[in-house]
Formats: sequence, structure tokens, C-alpha cells
Amino acid sequence: MNASVSQRQESDRHEQKKWLKTLFSRPEIGPVGVMLLLFGMLGYFSIPSGEFSLNPFAGEGFNALGIRNNLRVISQLAIIALGAGLLIVAGEFDLSIGSMIGFAGACMAMVLRWGFSIIIPYISFEGGVHIEFYTLIHIPDVSPLGALLITLCFTLFFGWLQGYIVVKSGLPSFIVTLGGLFFLRGLTEVSLRSFNHRPDQIKGATTVTEIPDIKNIINLPGHGEMERSVAKALPEADLTQLLSTLPADKIASITERLEYTYQRVADAKTELMISRGVKPLERALENAIESGNEFMAKTIQDKIANFKVDPVVPKSVTDVDVARVYIDSISSARPIADFFGGDILQPLFDWLYFPIDWNVNNFGNQFAQGLYSCVMICLIMSLMCYFVLSKTQAGNWIYSTGGNITAAKANGVPTNKVKISLFIFSAFCATIFAACQVFEVNTADAAKGNLKELEAIAAAVIGGIVMTGGFGTVVGIIVGAFIFGIAKEAFFYIPGIDGSFYRVFLGLVIIASALLNENIRKRIMGTI
Repeated sequence: MNASVSQRQESDRHEQKKWLKTLFSRPEIGPVGVMLLLFGMLGYFSIPSGEFSLNPFAGEGFNALGIRNNLRVISQLAIIALGAGLLIVAGEFDLSIGSMIGFAGACMAMVLRWGFSIIIPYISFEGGVHIEFYTLIHIPDVSPLGALLITLCFTLFFGWLQGYIVVKSGLPSFIVTLGGLFFLRGLTEVSLRSFNHRPDQIKGATTVTEIPDIKNIINLPGHGEMERSVAKALPEADLTQLLSTLPADKIASITERLEYTYQRVADAKTELMISRGVKPLERALENAIESGNEFMAKTIQDKIANFKVDPVVPKSVTDVDVARVYIDSISSARPIADFFGGDILQPLFDWLYFPIDWNVNNFGNQFAQGLYSCVMICLIMSLMCYFVLSKTQAGNWIYSTGGNITAAKANGVPTNKVKISLFIFSAFCATIFAACQVFEVNTADAAKGNLKELEAIAAAVIGGIVMTGGFGTVVGIIVGAFIFGIAKEAFFYIPGIDGSFYRVFLGLVIIASALLNENIRKRIMGTI
């Protein structure tokens, strides 16, 4: 051995590191690079073929609607990835997340549609021995908040039960939550078929529909509470009467916006008519050039240059139009449902449409009304998790429980309480995910959340979480969710590649991330 090579000492771990070395030792550095690559791919390949632009917002991936839809997918995945990721940091897994989503959504939807009852079974001897039921409590009309709280009672209890079984029995969480996965999925299907069928049916459906659009219930002056769509369908006389209660500046603002919209729609129709008229001439010009007929080519070129159509006259703004736009601006009378299933940043997206003239589709209408509320919920939960994991003693307990549970117990860390709490938090995240879906689309299905547990774990691993526990960050989990969500979209725009190739890409990224995360962990711990 070369004597000039010094042996590594334990004290070397405490030496001041250069900023570049510190940067590349962060678990998020690799995922951030992959995320930026996917952003570039989505921005470039989503630009329509035949067009060239260095502006990433010129393509479908990052127009207003693309941003709205992409952030929805990313945010919903990030919500459950937070629960799965923090549990992995503590050294455990939860494979029941997907089934918990389906169970929570079904429970919420059934309570909203049929109400909530507490029923006590008992044995009756009248007319032979059989089981009858006594209704202790029945609430026919449950509010959105009540439905959410009732659902949380079930889901949080089941999360606690799984955590309790894991810490008391010593069984691997993989096995316990795998059992929970099948149990919850089966319970959801059985419950839906029992409640959701007509008397003449043997088995009911596993989908709950006909739930009112609760988030769009408004309190219309002079008419009381009703759904927004019903309010906009009122007789014209009622809609016109509604304008008499509005201030003049409000009416003028709405009228100006509608005039702009109608003019944009008319311009879009004119351009479409020109395009439809010119395209046959362009094809004829190509044929003339290919055949070498210069006279015909020159004639067609003149026709293309002089081709004109009469501009479409924009529609006139009526009082009924103004009233309907005003109804769209009325706040929801059910703030809890709107919090989970509504939109945010509507004023910003309105401004991007008028006067900025960016949030516009091909037909001249506003492209996106705002961002889904789940984006705001994801941001709130991410900040809370970051604070707990990075700034509190509870965060140190989570890291120590997953890093070295024996040493953690010796130092007085309540490892059992930590694990049980994180199983409960994982169930909470799944319930929030389900609430966003139920209040957004006003339906529930037993198949909701299928395989979401694997997507949540994959997003956490891609974001720098080490599967052995004790290592990872909230920022990394969010970056992992971004990678998963953007990869789904980016590969569908690449020409010549099947869109499902994104699964191959994510599979490679997961394996590479796991290897990289373990390498970084060993370097930080000083074992290599």
C-alpha cells in the first residue's frame, strides 16, 4: 500500500465542504436535473409541428390549459407522496394508499347522497330467528364538512390500526398494508353494491353518481340557493331583473370583457374561414409546381394572395349575457366543497386573458379559468411537512426512527408513536386526495386510486428518499412528483415514440435514483 495515501478519519466528516461539493451531495440534485430535462422536452415537443419557437409557452404543454392540467396531476400525486415519503423516512411502507383513496371517496359520496346513519343489529325472534336493525341516528342531509369529518373518522382509525398492528406484532409493514390494500378495496366494492342498487337489482353498481355539484351552489339575490347552471338557465326576465341590483361600473366591466371575447371569437372564425379557403389552393399549387406548369402555378399564387372573405361580425352583448357572466363570478355558498374541488387564481387567469391576450384558445374564448384547488392544498401540506421534518423535534424523531431504531429507542425517541402517527398521516393524505376528486367531479368509483400507492412510493424514491429509511427531504418528494407528472405528458408529444414509453423511462429513473440515493447516503454518513 502507498504510504503517501492518508487514511480517512472520523473527523473528516466535520470539515468545511466546498459549496459545489455540498450542492452535489444533496439528494435532490439528481431529480432536479431530470425535472429540468423533462420541462425542456415538454416545452419543445409540444410546439405544433411545422412551427419553430424558442418560447416554451408557445406549445400545448405550457399554455394556460396545459399548466392547469399538469399541475393538477402533479399536485394530487404529491399529496399522497408526502404521506408515503415520510413513512418511508421512518422505515415503513404503506401499500394501502390506493385502496384508501377509493374507500374514502366512496364513503364521502355515499354520505353526501344518502346521508349518514348509525345502525345497531340485533337478533329478533318474531316470525323466526333473524337479524334486524335499529337506527340509532340518521342524518339525511350531510354538509360537505360533515361528510369529510365522518370519512376521516373511518380512514384515520384504519391508519391507526395498521400502524398499531405493525409496531405491536413486529410484522413487516409491507405485509400488513398489503392485507389492508385487499381489505379496503373489497370493503369499498361490497359497500357500494349494497347501497347503490334498486330493489329489483341483485347487485348494485360500484360507482356513485347523481351527487349535486355542491361547489357550484350559490346564493343568488332574490332567488336563494341554487346550482350555478340552474341560475344561468333562469328566464330572461329574471336575469335582466338581476342587473338592476348591480352597480354601473360592474356592468360596464363585464360588458367590456364580453365585447372583447365576442370580437376574439369573430376574428377566430374569420381566420378559420380563410384557412379553409386557402388550403385547397395551396394543395393545387403544390401539384402545379410538381407538374412543372408555371402558368397554372402563377395563377394559383395570385388567387392565394388576393383571397379574401367577409369578416365575421361579432355578436352583440345583451343584458342576459352580462347577467350570466355575473352569476359565474358569485362565490360558492359551500366554501368547503369549493376549497377542495374549485379553482384558485381566477383573477390572474382572467387578467392573462384580458387584457394580456395570452390565455386564449383557438376559438377566441378563455382557455383556463384558473388552477385546481388541489394545487393550493398541495402547497399548504408541503409547507407543513417541510416545517415538521426540518424545524421540529418530531422531524428529528422521524429521521432517527428510520435511520437507527435501536439507537433512537436508547435515546428516548417514542418510535412506536412516530410510526403510528405516520400511518395515520398517510391515511389523512389519501382522504384529502379523495376529497379533491369527489368535490371536483361529483362522483366516486370503487376503482379510484388503483395503483396510486406504487406511484406515490415511486415519486418519493425518485425524489431522493432511501428505501431503508432515515434519509430524504420534502423538497425531494415534490420534485419526484413533478418528474412523474411531467413524464406522463412529455412522452406523448415526442414524434415516433409510443406515449407509454414514459413507463420505461420512469422505471429506469427509479432504479437509477435508488442507486444514487444510497450512494449519497453513504457519503453523508461517511461510510465511503
